[in-house]
Amino acid sequence: MTIRSSFARALGCSLPILVLLTPLVLGSPAQAQRGRRSAPEATAPLQVQPTWQRPRDLERASRDLAKAQRHLAEASFLSQRGSSPEAARLLEHGQESFTNAQASLEAGNFFAAREQAKAAENLAKAAKVLYEAELGFMGRPGRSFFEAPFRAQEYLSRLQAEMAFANINSGSVSDLQNQVQNLLGDVSTDPSSYTFADYSRSKAALYSARAALHLLAAERLGGMTTLTRR
Repeated sequence: MTIRSSFARALGCSLPILVLLTPLVLGSPAQAQRGRRSAPEATAPLQVQPTWQRPRDLERASRDLAKAQRHLAEASFLSQRGSSPEAARLLEHGQESFTNAQASLEAGNFFAAREQAKAAENLAKAAKVLYEAELGFMGRPGRSFFEAPFRAQEYLSRLQAEMAFANINSGSVSDLQNQVQNLLGDVSTDPSSYTFADYSRSKAALYSARAALHLLAAERLGGMTTLTRR
C-alpha cells in the first residue's frame, strides 16, 4: 500500500467525525447571533411636563381666584352700607391683589396667582369683619373671642420678621403692616373692658397680617413687582 493510498484511507475514516464535531466547535449561525451582544436601542427622552404647567395647578389657582372673588363681592356689598375708612382701605388692597392674581394666572405663574388670591381673600375677610361690626352684624363669640388680639400679634411678629429678612420697608406689604399695627393699637386686652369692637379689630388685623404674608410669598415666587426694597 502506497503512502498516498494510506493517507486517503485515513482521511476517509476521519471525515464523518469531523462533520459531527464542526457544529460543536464553530457553533450554528443562530447560536452565534444569540451570543453576540446587541447594541442598545436609542430611546426618546421622557417629556416631563413642568410643574407650573400641570392642569391640576391651574385648577387650584382658578379655584382660589373664584373664592377670593366671592369674598370680595360680599365685602363690596357691605361697603355700600358701611363707612369704615379702614375697611375701605383693606378692600382696596384686596381688589388690587385680585387683579395681580389674574395677571399672574394669565402669565402662567400659578403658584404666585394662588398666593395673591389668598391675600385678596384674607383682605376681603378683614374688610367684612370691620363692616359687620360697624353695621351690627356680629354673631355670638366663640372660643377665639378673647384669643383674637394675641393671635393677631403673633401674625404681626411673624410678618415683621419676614419683612426684615426680605429687607422690605415700603410698598403694599409695608402698608398692610402699618394697618395691622393701627388696628391692634386701639384694642383693649383687658377682659373687663374687652368688647366686640376690640374683637373685630383684632380679627381684621389677623386677616390683614395673613394677607401680607401671602403677598410676600407671591413676591418670592416672582409673580409680583410692586414690593419695594431698600
